[in-house]
Parts: sequence; C-alpha cells; structure tokens
Amino acid sequence: MIRAVATDVDGTITDDNSIIDIEAIEAIRKLEGRGIRVILCSGNALCILKALSRYIGCTGPTVAENGGVVEYRGKIRILGERGLGRKAIDHLRSVYGELIREAWSNPHRYVDAAIMRTIEYDKVVSEVRKFEGIKVIDSGFAYHILDKRVDKGVGLLEALRWAGISRDEVAGVGDSLTDAELLRAAGFRCVVANGDESIKKEADYVSRSEFGKGFAEIADAILSGKIGSP
Repeated sequence: MIRAVATDVDGTITDDNSIIDIEAIEAIRKLEGRGIRVILCSGNALCILKALSRYIGCTGPTVAENGGVVEYRGKIRILGERGLGRKAIDHLRSVYGELIREAWSNPHRYVDAAIMRTIEYDKVVSEVRKFEGIKVIDSGFAYHILDKRVDKGVGLLEALRWAGISRDEVAGVGDSLTDAELLRAAGFRCVVANGDESIKKEADYVSRSEFGKGFAEIADAILSGKIGSP
C-alpha cells in the first residue's frame, strides 16, 4: 500500500522551463486528499522548496539540496558537510572568472552550491576533482556541487525515518539521472515519459505523458491501485 509519493520537481511536475503543470498540482491535492503524503525532493534550496510544498498542499517532509537537507514539521536536519560547494565555486571563479555564474539561491543553501550551465560539465568536474569529498551533478537546469556522501536517496530515507514511513510504502517519481538514487530508495519506481532512458530501464512504471501531465498520470495509477497494490 502506498502511503507517500516522493517526487522530483523540475522536469517532473514542471515543464522544461520550470513552470508547474496545473494537472500536477491537482494530482498532488488528490493524493493528499486520500491520505497519501507528498514529499518534494529537489536540488533547490530549502526555502524555495518548503514554500512550494506549503502552498501546493504537501504534508510530507521536504528533501532539499539533492538530499543534503531534510525538513519536517519545522525542524531541519543537515546531512552533508557545509562549505564544500562554496570552496569549489571560489576556486572555479579563480580559473574561469565571470564565466562562473552562481544561482541566486546560494546564500540560502546549507550544503549544495549551484552554478549555471555556462561552461562545459567536464571542465567543472576536472577542477572540482582537486578537492576531496566533493562531487558535481548536472540536473539539466544547473550544476550542483556538494558533499559526495549525500544524494536524494540518502535524503529520502532520512525523511522516511523521521515521518515513520517504510520505503516499501513509497512511490518515487523522477525524470533525470539525479533522481536515480531517489527511485532506488523507494519501494516503487516511476518515471515520466520525458525521463532519461537509463532510469526508465529501472522503473516499475513509465508514464505515457511527459512532465507534469505524466506525474498526474502516475498519481491516477496509484489512486486506482495500478501501482502499489498487493
């Protein structure tokens, strides 16, 4: 039985311009109305994600900064080491100067520091490798630099422990490689049609529709018992 849905945001409940699909919002309200808590899991800063969660109507924990930060009922847990991303960005700027453009939300982040995709990914990785314990992930919207010990799966499992929900009772929904660990941490793996082919191969359910409409399709499948029934 599904008690919670853990979903990525960008590219999963939004389009490729980060506009949230109305059908996805309606689907979240339907899930919540049936007692299925929705957990937003994103690379975004906690302040952004928590506000989105609150106004959409999600009652589950919030997993921010690619698993580096978890919030539930007003309490916050930091899972990764602070300051690693900041150190790497300062170095990148010393090498590439003004080509390095930071996300406006970085001052509000704890673990994950984000930069725009203004230079090649391989160049960023090459420089970040000079620092121990740091990794770079490409969300398709930005490059995220953070403690290599954390990911969305680590964050989700901590959120589930906090909320008293078993991983077998969770459906994970995503679209990109950054969601792979999130899906593996969930009992049921769902991917929207625009998702990366590699994570589709591991999915229990792939929607016919893309982006937010795909999420709405997955929500309907959960509510109708097509996903998660014994």
